[in-house]
Amino acid sequence: MVRNVKLLLIANVVLLVWNLFSATGNAQRPPMTNPEGIPFFNVNINPTEIPPMVNVNPHGIVPKVEVTQMPEIKIPPVGCDDRRNFQTGIGRSVSGPLVLTYLNAPQQTKAVLANGQNGGRSLDLAANTQLGTAIYLGSGQRLDFDADVLYSGCQPN
Repeated sequence: MVRNVKLLLIANVVLLVWNLFSATGNAQRPPMTNPEGIPFFNVNINPTEIPPMVNVNPHGIVPKVEVTQMPEIKIPPVGCDDRRNFQTGIGRSVSGPLVLTYLNAPQQTKAVLANGQNGGRSLDLAANTQLGTAIYLGSGQRLDFDADVLYSGCQPN
């Protein structure tokens, strides 16, 4: 009986030391953190030695790519034949027919090309917008802006 008590006492001491050691020495550590201090877990998404493979062409068909080079179309802006046809002005709308050759818009101006038949197309103009070529506004077309712009161009004969 004394021997059983000694064994029981030794087993309790071992369990007590085990519990104390595991609570202080080998407790679960907090997650690792990146240089900004954000915690993360290290996860191995590929625990095998074989790298993941993706078949991007499952049917074995070679894709065919064709590039068509279109000839460059150059339409040189023509100056006014008659100086009475030259227009310059400041406003929020420019109506055609007009070959617009100069446009100075405030920063972040929105322009809308309004056509007689269908809605319109809009684009944003930067403060340093310069026309690389002329804008041909046909009869019934209008260029509207959300701010006053300085423009000049020529009405065709």
